[in-house]
Amino acid sequence: MKNTNESNNQNFINILKKYFRKEDVFKVPNILCYFRMLLVVAFMLCYLLPITILGNHRAGTYIAVAMMMIAAYTDFIDGFIARTFDQKSNLGSLLDPIADKFMQFCIAIALMVKFSAFPAVYVMFGVFMGKELTLVFEDISLAKRNHTFGGAKWYGKVASFIFYLITVFLLIAGPFIVEAFPVTGPEASSETIRVAHYIFDSCCAFATLWLLISWIQYFFLYLKLRKQGPLEISKGEQTESGKELNNHD
Repeated sequence: MKNTNESNNQNFINILKKYFRKEDVFKVPNILCYFRMLLVVAFMLCYLLPITILGNHRAGTYIAVAMMMIAAYTDFIDGFIARTFDQKSNLGSLLDPIADKFMQFCIAIALMVKFSAFPAVYVMFGVFMGKELTLVFEDISLAKRNHTFGGAKWYGKVASFIFYLITVFLLIAGPFIVEAFPVTGPEASSETIRVAHYIFDSCCAFATLWLLISWIQYFFLYLKLRKQGPLEISKGEQTESGKELNNHD
């Protein structure tokens, strides 16, 4: 039993060495990942705080959306640089999906705070969080056995695309929707409330459905991989760069 535990511990240490190498920390694609996460934090502040510029009370929303677009652009650029200039790294392949999930998490938080009158937003956020927390557990469990999900699957890509599409739409159009169809205050009526809820509920339900599909599919894939025995990691794998890791979306 002691030898088995020591072998498992050493294997886990080897995996950590494989993914966290000092020379990878300051590679340009990884720096762009750090910058993307900082932009997402700035996005939340601009979107949620009341900012007025030259009498425009929606200035904060416009700035926030611009920051989100820049953050999304850096997601494309860091991959392009990594592939074109041989800047791929195990750390980068680990950081990139983390930055993506952080962006999704912050968008969901911003929507939940900004549009708290719509329960469908909370449901979508709850399913998103349940899926992501489950996948974190599954990633760690598989990593200890030197397994991965083997890259993004089609259902993960579709769910991620639809989630981004719906949330960005609500981020941009949401303030105009609740202004045109008030749900609170003296201008609100049963008709305006019904229309606003119909728009938000339809959008969130569609995104939630695909999140659930992706969650269930990854769970079954996890169970399949779990049945396989742990794989020993070689010394060569510790220094190998650019290998595809757990970008499951």
